[in-house]
Amino acid sequence: MVGQTISHYKILEKLGQGGMGEVWKAEDTQLRRTVALKFLSSETVGDEEVKARLIREAQASASLDHPNICQVFGIHQENNETFIAMAHIDGPSVADKIKERPLPLEDALDIALQIADGLHEAHEKGIVHRDVKPQNIMLTAKGQVKIMDFGLASLSGRSKLTKSGTTLGTPAYMSPEQLEGKDVDRRADVWALGCVLYEMLTQKTPFAAEYEQAIAYGILNEDPEPVSAQRADVTPEVDRLISKALAKSPAERYQHADDLLADLRVLQKRTSTRASSERSKTLTANQTSGAMDSPVPVGRSRLRIERIVAVALGIAFLGLLAIYLTQAPPEAPQQVRLAKFTLSPELPIDVSSITRPTPSPDGRYVAFNLGSASTQHSLWIDRGLTLTVWDAEQDRYRALTTQAGLGPFWSPDSRHIGLVTNKAVLTINVDSGAERTLATWPSQLRWTPHGGTWAPDGETIVFSAGPGIGGRRLYRMSASGGKYELLFEPSDEEVSRGGFFDPTFLPTVDGRRALLYAEGEDHADIGVINLETGERRTIISGNPRYGRPLYSPSGHVIYQEPGGRLSAIPFSLERLEPTGDPFVIAESATEPGISAQGMLTYAKLEPVATMQLAWRDRSGNRLGSIGEAQEGINFPVLSPDGKEVVAVGTTDRLLDIWIHEVDRPVKRRITFDETSDDRPTWLPSGKQVTFSGGETAQRNIWIAATDGSAGPTLFYESPSSDFGYEWSRDGKYLVGSGRSFLFYLRAKADGNGWEKVILADDRFGHVAPDLSPDGRYVAYRSDESGRAEVYVRPFPEGGGKWQISVDGGGQPRWQGDGSEIFYVKDDTLMVVPVTSQQNFTHGAPQTLFDGEGVLRGRGQRYDVTADGQRFVVVEGVGSRNPRQIQVVQNWYEEFRDRD
Repeated sequence: MVGQTISHYKILEKLGQGGMGEVWKAEDTQLRRTVALKFLSSETVGDEEVKARLIREAQASASLDHPNICQVFGIHQENNETFIAMAHIDGPSVADKIKERPLPLEDALDIALQIADGLHEAHEKGIVHRDVKPQNIMLTAKGQVKIMDFGLASLSGRSKLTKSGTTLGTPAYMSPEQLEGKDVDRRADVWALGCVLYEMLTQKTPFAAEYEQAIAYGILNEDPEPVSAQRADVTPEVDRLISKALAKSPAERYQHADDLLADLRVLQKRTSTRASSERSKTLTANQTSGAMDSPVPVGRSRLRIERIVAVALGIAFLGLLAIYLTQAPPEAPQQVRLAKFTLSPELPIDVSSITRPTPSPDGRYVAFNLGSASTQHSLWIDRGLTLTVWDAEQDRYRALTTQAGLGPFWSPDSRHIGLVTNKAVLTINVDSGAERTLATWPSQLRWTPHGGTWAPDGETIVFSAGPGIGGRRLYRMSASGGKYELLFEPSDEEVSRGGFFDPTFLPTVDGRRALLYAEGEDHADIGVINLETGERRTIISGNPRYGRPLYSPSGHVIYQEPGGRLSAIPFSLERLEPTGDPFVIAESATEPGISAQGMLTYAKLEPVATMQLAWRDRSGNRLGSIGEAQEGINFPVLSPDGKEVVAVGTTDRLLDIWIHEVDRPVKRRITFDETSDDRPTWLPSGKQVTFSGGETAQRNIWIAATDGSAGPTLFYESPSSDFGYEWSRDGKYLVGSGRSFLFYLRAKADGNGWEKVILADDRFGHVAPDLSPDGRYVAYRSDESGRAEVYVRPFPEGGGKWQISVDGGGQPRWQGDGSEIFYVKDDTLMVVPVTSQQNFTHGAPQTLFDGEGVLRGRGQRYDVTADGQRFVVVEGVGSRNPRQIQVVQNWYEEFRDRD
């Protein structure tokens, strides 16, 4: 047909052919424009039903005027040929784009958004496409989507062209109701768009199979693998959107394309603003000081240390890890390889408690910590945390020591494990299990460890530790034992911020050795120190709790962000500074590791469990639910009148303050800022709450009306991160704690604001204060005995104290008449009878009930009514998914187009 003229169209070339027709590029000789002509194929010329479909496509498309729908100019019959003339799209189809590689997340969301916009226009005109698929989505040279081929469209008010029970469409994109031959509506297009988005991100359809029968079975009976399990940069929010679009029941699916459109716009906004947000949080030394910070002399002993990276791997795949770690670097061109592993709940260990899994240099072993949730958050507790090693060759694991330490690290010959505990630096022989103490801390202090590493020459160990909860320093010592010494002297400000964490050595360049580290507990920056000169600089700053810096052989520093996200930034070893903008490489991720061959490993965070407030009596019997279920409930506090509970709840991975009604399944949100808010407590009036939060790591105390009549306003600007715990009944005092000290706020003498008074210093980790009803005593938790215990001391003058708990305890709460103090020991609720009318006295602790998992965890997990007969607890609703581990070979290949 090339060269022929049909009507006033000169045929130029054939563009493609489908089951129903052929598409040709042509010149409109009258209007001097390039068009596309769609003819019936030679096989279907005499098929009246196919001809009717072609006519219907023209009618449906012509009735739609939308930039994301291909424009139809007319329908013609010439020499027994029926064809439609439409706009010529000078670009590929989405199917063509997917053949090359999975699309970047931002591109896929943009295309899906445009498709949804076009479908919304069609649905508003009563038109359902019924055959949305990548082949029918064209892209212009500028990236604009054009929806094609309305040949299967159903128009409202028109009779069907097919018999009842007949299925039309492409099987891989057909909704369950289409497969079953039922009537379909706009929700079938929503399903198909969910399939297209899934395929754009994974390069495969969600129900991929070799045969159509298997595809149909999957569509009707199975759930597709989440996209986030296949791509590091995809968030759980994307999974949830796709899951809702692919709900098998139309009633559970997005009901309108504009509903899907709204969620796509939210995701697109978050994705497109992430890079600029990351850029604003990154500061190089040249931007801040123009030069290295104050040089501190450092010895020139051979410190060629390369950190044994902490890889987030679990027992279910350690055999495969051993193979990965011993592989040679892949030949170019490199291919991204991603594997997902789920730790089996059938293993005879608590797989949800695995932390800091770290491979040996030879890949044979993996060392990791096992322990309860409470011990993961409190390294002061020696019980319950076990260092375990897995032998991948023999497929077995065994416990080595129960001493508590954060982060095992390996000797270069893979024969010994280093461990920094709150008492000492140890090495442990992997074969015999023999322990050797290299150094101990001063006996009067409990030290908190935070990572260590062994030099490649086997002669030196570098580690992070420090007295109390804050103020960790970096130390070095001989691997054979003896004295340890400071790597450098931190400033008072650096000590007050929490000190230094997670050291990791950079590769040596021209004989120069340098070290990465995280600095600051509440506002952790990433820094680098030149070990030859002692010069230091901050390379990444601006976000609380950056940590776990690692150097990737791709030329990047990988680091962990708060809330569970991994990012990377290009980095020059020669200049010791970033050379580009940071970018996110994995969402909902923690515990990163990187191999010398560029294999990235990390743990996928478990979904935040849905929680429910509930009543328990003194025997632990469940009495009923409170408020409305939501994610991440914590710190429940009953209102003074007992009618409401204020609590922390998770909103889009941020913490907000919510009010739950006691008598109705209703909750309401009272904070809406872009930072996390925490630790709410009621004012005596019951009409306001105070809480901790702020734009930066300097967590100030805020106040808000619980009825929403007055938004949060600044109540007390804190010089450090302070949390208010309990108001006195007369409203004169707010007692609280910082990182490890007790304080209270009182009104200034001039009545202009509030002032802070220190009640107990930070040597022993004093936290979680609770005032007695008469305001004369304060109960709190302290680690001064070497483990967490509950104490009582006079308030506000202090002086003297009484230990209330025995053999561990925390989360103290007073009964309303001051006759009892409750606390949690492990997961058991305890009670101690007390008197405080003249002199304070107390009895022996008694057991009330086993919390069965509801009392253990971060923060305050319960509250008690004034009469001491009922308890508000936080329960989990439904089961949690097993922890997942990701292994990505050649991780940077997925992001190479950023160059």
